[in-house]
Amino acid sequence: MDRDTYAKNFAKRRDGELAEQFRWVPKMYRAAASRLEKLERQAERQFPGVFDRLDQARDTVGDTIPTWCWLPVTHVQQVLTDHYPHRTTRAPGATGPGLAALAAGDAARLQAIGAWRAAGRHMVNIHDATILELRKAGDRMPADLPQRWPLHGLYVVSEAPNGALGAFLHLEWDEREQRAELRIAPDVAPTAALDRIPVQPLHLEGGTVTEAARRTVLSVQAGIDTVLGTETLPDISPGSAVDEAARLVAQKNAFWVAAADWLASDRTTPFDAAVVAGAEPAADWPPAKAQDTGRAPVLWLAGPAS
Repeated sequence: MDRDTYAKNFAKRRDGELAEQFRWVPKMYRAAASRLEKLERQAERQFPGVFDRLDQARDTVGDTIPTWCWLPVTHVQQVLTDHYPHRTTRAPGATGPGLAALAAGDAARLQAIGAWRAAGRHMVNIHDATILELRKAGDRMPADLPQRWPLHGLYVVSEAPNGALGAFLHLEWDEREQRAELRIAPDVAPTAALDRIPVQPLHLEGGTVTEAARRTVLSVQAGIDTVLGTETLPDISPGSAVDEAARLVAQKNAFWVAAADWLASDRTTPFDAAVVAGAEPAADWPPAKAQDTGRAPVLWLAGPAS
């Protein structure tokens, strides 16, 4: 597929050809595509050639990692250490541990965007009615998500007053702990800004989102101890700071967990949004890895299976 030709289906000059009820689709596509292009440019400006190097790193690890993980974040960190030691994010007054934390944030963001790129730059818009259902989905953590995950990385996109907002969703494989994680990277700043994308890991274990968040909070603290050379004995009693942190993480991310679970299930029927503009569908869901040309993303509209 020629992605540049695909993007023309959503050109502004064609808005008037669409029924009023569908005109939001090309507007959202253009806003999201522009936003994502800016994020890629910002990443490549800060770390020239980084995605080529990350793709090479993925080729090197081969089948030593699960197929559903694009590239573990530790490998991304190693690429930054080897090739961009002076380009990682800095902050006034930051010391060694602080700089290490900033570099880890860079790696997590690059992993999110890299997984999305490697999967073929696919955006998914979830139907409003389904969004309402997902917000009431409860606390279940889908530990089997890796066995069902359709693509290395997805960008879930929504309309917004400034055009479009979204979130990157992908899976991480912790090689040291031999553990799977769902990683959620909300892209919700008023304008596209690489350094304003937080990345929230959630262990795919524990049965509930709250318990997964609790285990994640404890793991993050252990990682901080490793960097600082300290040993923290966290209070894990009911009502403790750990419990409160886990509750907040779970509350903030329960929707994204439910969305990831739904997108990886047979309860969803995404279709190529270009059909709305009268084009032939580019691919069936989930899309196979294709030798496409151009960098424009593909937009899928996802509703409940009929």
